[in-house]
Amino acid sequence: MKKLLQIFTTISVVGTSVGSVVACAKKYTFDSSIWVITDGGTTSDLAFNQSAWEGASKYVVSTVNPSVPLPQWKKSKWRSSYFEPVSQTPGDFKSAYITSSIAGAKTLVLPGFNHGNTIGWAAGLVDNIIYIDGSGQGIHLNMNPSAPLAKNIIGITYQAEASGFYASLAASIYLNAHQKEYDNELKIGSYGGMDNPIAVSNYMWGFLVGADLFNVIINSLPGQKMNYLKNEILKQVQTINSKITTLQPIIKVQNVLNKNESWFSQSFQAGDGKIISDELLSRGAKIIFPVAGAQVQDTVNQIRTNNVNTKIVGVDTEQSKIYGEDIVVTSALKQISTSTFDALKNIYSSQCGYDVKNNNWNENNKTTTCWINTDQTSVDHPSWTGIETTKWIKADLVNFLHNTTDEHTKDTPFDKMVKVLQYAYKDGIDNHPPIAMNAFSSTLQNTYENQTTLKQYLLTAVENAL
Repeated sequence: MKKLLQIFTTISVVGTSVGSVVACAKKYTFDSSIWVITDGGTTSDLAFNQSAWEGASKYVVSTVNPSVPLPQWKKSKWRSSYFEPVSQTPGDFKSAYITSSIAGAKTLVLPGFNHGNTIGWAAGLVDNIIYIDGSGQGIHLNMNPSAPLAKNIIGITYQAEASGFYASLAASIYLNAHQKEYDNELKIGSYGGMDNPIAVSNYMWGFLVGADLFNVIINSLPGQKMNYLKNEILKQVQTINSKITTLQPIIKVQNVLNKNESWFSQSFQAGDGKIISDELLSRGAKIIFPVAGAQVQDTVNQIRTNNVNTKIVGVDTEQSKIYGEDIVVTSALKQISTSTFDALKNIYSSQCGYDVKNNNWNENNKTTTCWINTDQTSVDHPSWTGIETTKWIKADLVNFLHNTTDEHTKDTPFDKMVKVLQYAYKDGIDNHPPIAMNAFSSTLQNTYENQTTLKQYLLTAVENAL
């Protein structure tokens, strides 16, 4: 660690404060071979960056301090190293990669797709890269189009449309449990920072589709395939509010087929979510799902400024721990800590040709189960999705909606639905092309017959899955 501190104090490009590093050094012992380079945040931001650092640190503890039970890994003083650039500029990111490389980094964990503009530089400096919430495809070494493609990147992506879907169902159940409080106007809205079909728009799409499938279920008739779920949902609602006897539909405040509808704030900068949040509130949204990074705070601020009875569904991490359960019903999760740990466990194994004794990798010993691959495809896993447990959304309700184990025999009916939705979104089903397009408006056009009705072929496929 002394060597690490010397590097931090002597290299002029360092972005994190020396004081914070010194304070951290007194508390922890750092593994210099695994580094997390944050994406405009800190390792204590209760969000993406902290989750990635905790996942990396948990892995470090499992290898360096294995006597500590994994569930209690925080009791160990061992941690992954980290670097907090002062900004998200390419220059600051590049400086962070260089600094960590000099300090002995063999693997870099890069949370956030902002690293996508610089990741090729990182790939040329260390043995392995874990790129969180982004694809490693098309990345050339040193960001030089004429250079070879990087072959040392694991792109970790998340089935965010699934998390958005489960969060929507949970929000629909919450709203129904509070029908009187909302005058039977159970309205939802959503917005994103910018249109990104693998990290933003898919979240929003799953959220909207979840509400509409909820409506299909509660409007189903005896004998129809979804009808048996109506009573099961009502039981979940009555667990929260025993006085509810009839389920009410969920209303989208945004018109999904209006080409001029506003869905994005066009940035992820704090403050830029104020206008669109006010618009959704003016339309009567009782739950808002902001997929816009720091602009979640903007939505929370506008709810409190306007003194309205509206709550939010958080995004990516357990945001009730940031904003409080008085305003966060649940959060649509990306299990960043778990996926980071899983990726490191894969890299540092014989599957990827890792030699423990010499602490290096032999390409000739790599197997097909190594997540680092020459075609640069990304990795995702159903266990990396889900929703947050809160005082509103108890564990029993979470389990009713989603099976988080690897035992697919325990999949819920909603898990079966979401698999169909994912195929439709990414690959296409029943001879129809993929629903997802580059523009979110096109994705919605491919999804809906009208404002409240899903495309019939999609609905039929979901019903058949049951």
